[in-house]
Amino acid sequence: MVPASPAAAVSPPTQATATARILRPLSITAEQNLDFGTIVLTGSSFTGQVVSISQAGAVTCGTNPGVILTCSGTTLAAQFRLIGTNNAIVKITSPGFNLTGPGTLAFTPNFPATVNLGANGASTGTVFSIGGSITLASTTPDGVYTGTFLVTADYQ
Repeated sequence: MVPASPAAAVSPPTQATATARILRPLSITAEQNLDFGTIVLTGSSFTGQVVSISQAGAVTCGTNPGVILTCSGTTLAAQFRLIGTNNAIVKITSPGFNLTGPGTLAFTPNFPATVNLGANGASTGTVFSIGGSITLASTTPDGVYTGTFLVTADYQ
């Protein structure tokens, strides 16, 4: 009987690699509140007038500004600061919510889908803005309306 000889060892033509992505914890802080300014209902009978603030803070005052609605005062988009890993891409979400006061106004946020933390992500981070819109009618009760944002950030 002839003893069996072991088979020769083989290697694949290309070796597999291993990677690990390490990220710093994200922190998010509110830096500026959203403010629609003052809205005067100047038309006598209307519905569905949308007042919106862009992420840059510019206001759009319904479909016929100055006739149906008049918007004045300083308007501001909300601002949030994100700190985390340098140059990481972060997904932003913010669901709609209600502003409450003498009545209820549905608020629809307008936010960036993603934010790049940039080269200073771990130190100063980056600031992003959220705008949004409300819909008014001539029967909307006058008064001050407030609500609170729910904003989440998650690494891509």
